[in-house]
Amino acid sequence: MRLLVALALLSTPFALGEMLSPVWVELGAGGRAIARAIVSSADECPSVEIAGAWRHMLPRQPVPAGFRPVCEFAIPPEAKAAHVNGRPLPLPRANPSRIVVLGDTGCRIQGARLQDCNDPAQWPFQRVAASAAGARPDLVIHVGDYLYREDPCPADKQAECGGAPSGDNFGAWNADFFKPAAALLAAAPWLVTRGNHENCQRSWRGWFYYLDPGPWTGRCIDASPPYLVEMGKFQAIDFDSSAANENQATPEQFNLYSTQLAGLSANHAWLVDHHPFWGVRADGANAAPVPQTIVLQQAWDKAGPRGIDVVLSGHTHLFELLSYGQARPLQIVAGDGGTNLADPVPDQVNGMDIHGVMVTASENKRAFGYTLFTRHGSNWRMRLQDLEARTLVKCEIAGREAKCEGQVVKVDSRK
Repeated sequence: MRLLVALALLSTPFALGEMLSPVWVELGAGGRAIARAIVSSADECPSVEIAGAWRHMLPRQPVPAGFRPVCEFAIPPEAKAAHVNGRPLPLPRANPSRIVVLGDTGCRIQGARLQDCNDPAQWPFQRVAASAAGARPDLVIHVGDYLYREDPCPADKQAECGGAPSGDNFGAWNADFFKPAAALLAAAPWLVTRGNHENCQRSWRGWFYYLDPGPWTGRCIDASPPYLVEMGKFQAIDFDSSAANENQATPEQFNLYSTQLAGLSANHAWLVDHHPFWGVRADGANAAPVPQTIVLQQAWDKAGPRGIDVVLSGHTHLFELLSYGQARPLQIVAGDGGTNLADPVPDQVNGMDIHGVMVTASENKRAFGYTLFTRHGSNWRMRLQDLEARTLVKCEIAGREAKCEGQVVKVDSRK
């Protein structure tokens, strides 16, 4: 009798409840695929259909106060296809050939720093996400900082952000991320990275409950252990720099990051984190740019990790590419996904010494958009796409080195 009941459950989907997000697929350690969806109540989790059998998604418990439940299901690695409510889920592919990278996507409502969340020209994340979905990616990488609606909208700024939710709760996470990202969430599996906006002093509950691929414990930790994602021969390392001190190398963080980096084992991998290891930022009008995140640079030098070709980061709200030849990995900053853009970086970056190594080639652009990588043999072609589907920067990437064409303006005819 019990066997018959179990078989009946496997062949019958749960009743469809109110879905508050698309069903998305994110990647955890080793590349395991996890399907998740936000629902109105914990008894409304949908079912996943795999090879004719229905598997029930289960709510992550306990649901934190102020949040709607998220349901999840670990997709078996041997699954060739999976469906929810008749719609196929985007399962990971070996050796992805089209990868979208973006980050720093939320709408800023914090003190005097206010963004017009009601103007898609001023906060264009939904446009960025829709355009990126149209690029038909095999993988989406988000380099962190999802929630910027930290304070209530000021009384005298209602035209810009009136009615906007704020704080670490479902309403703010939905407005800043899940709703505008819906098309892209449904388009491809995601590799998500934690930003400083999701650290233990800010929006950590939403991060760990909704997005972190590990078990939900109801507690915050400053730095989750890094993990390797493998998709065929493609490798990416998710590295949590959310707590990094930008201005000094504290002994505690130096020792932690050094130990984590020393434990990495990879082969031509991309390391994905939030804070640039070797990026630069503007330092006032007519001033030379300054390096960032000294603690990560020093930790890298002590650990000497091998097998990493590219570092993908965000944090600085624009696009940057800095190539150092074979001396260190290529640094790409993709912090141009929607939040207020940073001051432009001056052009005098080539030849600059960044923690003991000279920049041999660089590009930077202050424009909203996303970065698209397409595989060509063992190399990659990279394009920076703006809101009008124009290619602003185009690069050929071979291992750790990049050759770029700046100031490209080319309309993508497929969009």
